[in-house]
Amino acid sequence: MSQIDLFGPTADPARIPKTATVPILPGTYDGLDALKADCSVCYRCDLGQHRTHAVVERGQRTARIMVIGEGPGEHEDQTGLPFVGKSGQLLDKILAAVKFDSNQDIYICNVVKCRPPENREPLPAEVSACMGYLREQIRLVDPW
Repeated sequence: MSQIDLFGPTADPARIPKTATVPILPGTYDGLDALKADCSVCYRCDLGQHRTHAVVERGQRTARIMVIGEGPGEHEDQTGLPFVGKSGQLLDKILAAVKFDSNQDIYICNVVKCRPPENREPLPAEVSACMGYLREQIRLVDPW
């Protein structure tokens, strides 16, 4: 079997791996919009079968501070935004106490982009399937 070159001058979105057995390597995405679009149609693990929305990001894409959660809950799945439920409200209060606005000063994302059924913890295979997306988010945001 020959290896697919995803990292020529530009990656062809049609050739980005759709199965968790093929990793998403650094440099796959040239921007967060493309990553977000792929996450919204991702079925690299079974979580995509259960989602209402892929929960990719909120906040400032050029922020120097990045907050990474484990995975979305029910409110996040409904809105498509991370940390908007009770935990997110607490996070916003904590950040406001130190003069940070979670929409202007912080970039917020999750490891897992889809809500696990019954809000259970993500399984190791689900986390593994999503790690390439997270690595790309970190690379593209480039926080301190």
